[in-house]
Amino acid sequence: MKKEYLILILFIAALSGYLLFNKQDRTHYTLPAPPKVTADSVDRLVIQKPDDTIAFTRTGQGWVVTDKAYPADETAMRQMLDVVTGLRLSALVSENQDLIRYELDDGHRLDVTAYDQNTALLSFTIGKTAPTFNHTFVMLENDPNIYHAADSFRQHFDKTVNGFRDKQVLDFTEASITGITIEARGKQTHLKAQKTGAGTQDDTGAGFRYEDGSAPDPKTVSNLLSTLSVLSCDRFIDDPDKHNFKEKAPDLKIILENNTPIVLHLFDQEEEGQVFGTSSMNGYAFALKEYVAKDIRSWAHELAGLTPEQEEEGKEPAVQ
Repeated sequence: MKKEYLILILFIAALSGYLLFNKQDRTHYTLPAPPKVTADSVDRLVIQKPDDTIAFTRTGQGWVVTDKAYPADETAMRQMLDVVTGLRLSALVSENQDLIRYELDDGHRLDVTAYDQNTALLSFTIGKTAPTFNHTFVMLENDPNIYHAADSFRQHFDKTVNGFRDKQVLDFTEASITGITIEARGKQTHLKAQKTGAGTQDDTGAGFRYEDGSAPDPKTVSNLLSTLSVLSCDRFIDDPDKHNFKEKAPDLKIILENNTPIVLHLFDQEEEGQVFGTSSMNGYAFALKEYVAKDIRSWAHELAGLTPEQEEEGKEPAVQ
């Protein structure tokens, strides 16, 4: 009996030693610390994708993307800079160069470098998001190991140029608008904002009047102005560009009176459920989602007194 106890004690001791040694062996490494970077020190950011390179540059007016200096979306830039300045490794994943498994191979990897002028502050490679969606597989420059980085952030960098551009095409406060002119279907309609007793405009739309003194539906005015005041497009278009659109007659023209008149053109040229347009507050032709353009047209036509029958009369007949 004593012999059996002795064997059991030796077995438990051996098993405990193995587990302790194995645990120590698995955790016997020190995670590298990525270089510390501050957002203010970064004036250039480059993303090398398998099929493209996208470069961002900080200017006096903000961030721009590509050598064409397209204004970059502020939220998109902040998300990327938050990753660059807060990159933190949480675990060693592999020392075996298993690049394909973690999408760090040449066909999938995203190489990111943050610069201060011509000095590289931080370079790292982004692979796929971990199955937990709480980590991202990454590699550091001159380090063959693969690590977990805290948070899921590949989607912030894995976009097209269009996805990084600032897509807001109109930006104003509703209360600043003193007049609205709508040109549609050969008809021109003017509305003027009335001053309240306090000497300010009612920004609900109730203060607008037609030239004959009658009042439009205040909700329709409010819907139109609130939508236009923060209007963002779905994408920008290069062909035809804004210059070429100047030679085309718009399907709808809206002029908003302000210190500087604001002009929106919508055209009957459509593509893939999108409507083309131009704005005096943006230098590029753009496409709106069809449902957004439909709402704008509907409110504008209602204010212009166009009935659905009159709207249909202005359209080109369908090809049979």
